[in-house]
Amino acid sequence: MTVPLPSPQPQRSFWNAYRALVRWDWVREMKRKDTVVSMVLFSLVTLMILAFAVDPRSLLSEEVRSGILWVTLLLASTIGIDRAFRGDDQAAVLEGVLLAPVGRVSFYYAKVTATYLYVGIMALIVLLVFCWLYNVSGLDASQFAKLVGVILSTVFGVVVLGVPLSAMTRSIHGGEVLLRILMLPLLFPLFRGAVLATEQVFRHEPIDSQALFMIAAFDVIYLFAGQLLIEHVLADFEG
Repeated sequence: MTVPLPSPQPQRSFWNAYRALVRWDWVREMKRKDTVVSMVLFSLVTLMILAFAVDPRSLLSEEVRSGILWVTLLLASTIGIDRAFRGDDQAAVLEGVLLAPVGRVSFYYAKVTATYLYVGIMALIVLLVFCWLYNVSGLDASQFAKLVGVILSTVFGVVVLGVPLSAMTRSIHGGEVLLRILMLPLLFPLFRGAVLATEQVFRHEPIDSQALFMIAAFDVIYLFAGQLLIEHVLADFEG
């Protein structure tokens, strides 16, 4: 039995499509909750293991604590990024979106926003646990706001790099591992800037402008590079 093709419909405006897709993805994920829960649990287990390796009360922990925080966040964020295009229902979802009157750019920015929300929530939860576990004290409101800003801006860079790579590796056998192999080396400049800026906040020092520039430049470059990549990736899927 042949299935009738959907009748042509005018393409929805960018903002209408963007809002609808973000809301739909957010509601769907909040009903399942498995992505955020998996990231948070993985982060907590990683922090506990590293706490056994480096005693939080030792002087050594003060030297490496920003690295410990970012290793934990980067590894945990790959779970949410990987699930942006991989899962039991993701193939059907992607096919439905491609058939809908929705621009590919709207879909890309909506997927980036939704993934950023999940990973950002995880990062803030982990930050609070990390501050308690590693006895990060003495931060006033402005310093803590700077720390949150560094974390959220860095997480954004991780997401805009990871979402197109997740789309590219979605149908590859072993794509979960390949995604991380591709992502982590490319994240080195972002990781370096984030570790430097975070450590300066922990030490109550002004954040180096070079570190902020590295984070901002990475975010902007990969945001627009991802927009160009996703067009080709989705076109390949349609073909």
